[in-house]
Amino acid sequence: MTDYRLAEPVVVTGATGFIGRWLVRRLAAAEYYVRALVLPDEPTAGLWDGPVQVMRGDITDAAGVAQVVRHAGTVIHLAAAVGDWGDEAWFQAVTVGGTRNLLSAAGVANARIVVVSSYTIYGDQIPHAVCHEDLPFGRPLGPYSRAKQGQETVTWELAAERDLKVTVIRPANVFGAGCRPWVREAAAELRRGVPALVGGGDLDAGLCYVDNLVDLLILAAGHPAAIRRTYNACDDSGITWRQYFTDLARLSGAPRPRSIPRRLAGAAAPLAEALWRWRKAAGRPPLTREALNLVGANNRVPIERARSELGYAPRVDYAQAMAALGGFLRTEALVGRAQPAETDGHGS
Repeated sequence: MTDYRLAEPVVVTGATGFIGRWLVRRLAAAEYYVRALVLPDEPTAGLWDGPVQVMRGDITDAAGVAQVVRHAGTVIHLAAAVGDWGDEAWFQAVTVGGTRNLLSAAGVANARIVVVSSYTIYGDQIPHAVCHEDLPFGRPLGPYSRAKQGQETVTWELAAERDLKVTVIRPANVFGAGCRPWVREAAAELRRGVPALVGGGDLDAGLCYVDNLVDLLILAAGHPAAIRRTYNACDDSGITWRQYFTDLARLSGAPRPRSIPRRLAGAAAPLAEALWRWRKAAGRPPLTREALNLVGANNRVPIERARSELGYAPRVDYAQAMAALGGFLRTEALVGRAQPAETDGHGS
């Protein structure tokens, strides 16, 4: 891959989230002038090494966002509502409204902008189609995918109106040290013996190691060919859900993963959602259609466009990623507490 020096300052929204922390660490290590958008009451101690300008604010506050992106050279936009369940208005306000605030701010007019979306925009096509970048949006199955579709729609509308230098990245299932859904929560479910596999789990998990994603984000933020383009982000490793959850169970001291029949899972997810709505229950249902659409799918997320246009190739292979993840899980077990957690509402 060719290295392109990013224009500074480099603004990162969602900087305290799982992906944001990895990205800011990498940028700081490369001695970039980094400006991080952080919620007013959010701690930052120990999240990254090196000098980072922390600016307190909320992505839903248009005036505050305008101050953060003032004179920006590069903007990497990760702030979003994260999860497969939650209040629809909250997802729309944070993910769609926050993106509108960012791209409407005068300070981004001359910046390179990377908007981090999600491959969940392919919706109900994920289990059946090869999800190349030109595939239209599918039917969304939850608030997260609906918000991500809205985010991309507003991104391209404002990019055309304001002639912005925008790139959209669609990560698949991102994992690594600090990840909440595919590491912390999955390991906890495995330890409880909750079925993690659907129909045996012998389908492509569409994994994307966080370090590989950070490579692509930085590459796309500097590469001239990436302007006004959309790219999938995936390791293209072919690792199945069965292999990943089996390895995660071993690393986290859990029994081998159990499986639930596909038909039973397909019937249980909408029933669980309906029950949770009726009871107005706290937390998320044990199974949602959004989650089932990923864990029960053959996730085919090609990255040929990023390979051919940007010279991108995933640098960290699955064995290396799992070795690093094992070290992280052992450290958490030794200290007896979790390290700083992913920030759901305003960080990916």
